[in-house]
Amino acid sequence: MENPNHIRMSLEYIRKKINKIIDCGKKIQIKNINFKSIHMKMVLTGLMIISIIALSITGYKASQIRLRAFDVYLGEDKVGTIRQQEEVLSIMDNLEKELAGTYNIDIVLDKDIKFEEVKAKDDLITSSDELKKEIKSKISFLVYGYVLKVNDMEVGALKTKEEIEDVINRIKQPYEESNKEDTNIKEIKIVENVEIAKKEMPLYKIGNVEDLYNYLLTSSEEIKTHTVEVGESFWTIAKIYNLSVDDLISANPDKNPEKIQIGDEVKLVVPKPVLTVATVAEVEYNEKIKYETEFEYNDKMYKTEKKTKVAGANGERKVVANEVKHNGILVEKEIVKEEILQSPTTEVIIKGTKEPPKTVATGAFSVPTRGTISSRYGMRNGRMHRGLDIAAKTGTSINAADGGKVVYAGYRGAFGNLVEIDHGNGFKTRYAHCSKILVKVGDKVYKGQHIANVGNTGRSTGSHLHFEVLKNGKNYNPSNYLK
Repeated sequence: MENPNHIRMSLEYIRKKINKIIDCGKKIQIKNINFKSIHMKMVLTGLMIISIIALSITGYKASQIRLRAFDVYLGEDKVGTIRQQEEVLSIMDNLEKELAGTYNIDIVLDKDIKFEEVKAKDDLITSSDELKKEIKSKISFLVYGYVLKVNDMEVGALKTKEEIEDVINRIKQPYEESNKEDTNIKEIKIVENVEIAKKEMPLYKIGNVEDLYNYLLTSSEEIKTHTVEVGESFWTIAKIYNLSVDDLISANPDKNPEKIQIGDEVKLVVPKPVLTVATVAEVEYNEKIKYETEFEYNDKMYKTEKKTKVAGANGERKVVANEVKHNGILVEKEIVKEEILQSPTTEVIIKGTKEPPKTVATGAFSVPTRGTISSRYGMRNGRMHRGLDIAAKTGTSINAADGGKVVYAGYRGAFGNLVEIDHGNGFKTRYAHCSKILVKVGDKVYKGQHIANVGNTGRSTGSHLHFEVLKNGKNYNPSNYLK
């Protein structure tokens, strides 16, 4: 590139030459009085024209050199206009050093820079600061980072291998701390195939340590939380958000449900970890051995009858096992050894094979009459109502709820006309307020047999059947036995 100082020196030289020619012309005019003045004027005029043309050419050339500039392109984008190409190269070198220092990573800038020569006045020239800012906003560069692969799938990237290893260790830390308290844990490991690989990538893919940690724990960017307030427990929190307590416990493995404090943050969703921490622990415990049951048959007993010949009893054994847990949840148990502390006693049951008569109880009660339930078992008007009232027209049939023997048939105070049947298996049924009784004491009746009619006798407010179920002399809710 031509030196502007050199151009200024050339112009000064030409001016001196012209002045010297003019001086010579004057001397010639003085010394040579015979030289005609017209010739002198022509010579001077010619010299002046030549001088002006020379000055114009030189000035134009100087102007063109002074306006010379370069448009700078980064790829297809124009980033500025400069006088010297070296200025851009210097900015690029400085940017590499600056970025490398900022990110502590080797930086390789995209140096696809092009220059296009143009003419530009000073006010169109981009300043160094503006040029640097524009280049920085548009330039692309790659860095060396480390990616975490889980089962061959990239799940995140950090600046260094050590950062990723620290994140994985943080995930394992709660289980390692519990290992200090429980010395039976023999192994702690990540189930998935985990790989850390160095890779060239854009800077924006280098993630944040905390973001990667949270993602690996939950595979979700956001977890709703609840801050514990005065008087709250896992049960009350679960009720507020319509969750189960078990879900809260699963979502907060780092918290003891019985020791949460005011201000604690409780996660409200069950995390789905990307990484699975497996623990293998040797445990020792006592376990019941359930007894078996054998049957013997007796042709003198009805099919509906059975009795215990030998009572069964559970045994007990001492077990040593390896328990495999994934993220604290038991998934496998392997018995290593066991020792029988007490053998179980086999239960022996005698069952009848003889066909029972129709009057033998089946063990299930049928609804004794057709009608509408008018009053259920329970408290009524401050008093206990011990039966089930079924409203029906007077004269409606009442049938035995099951087979058995009539032990009462007659009038009994508030019951009015009453039939009571003993079913021979600890159960009795009562049928009260009858208008008519069709059986007598000692009769054997079968299930569904017509034994009386609905009425309004005794203390009654309308035609209905008052039905009771007793077991070993104690009243129970009939609705729990009717089928």
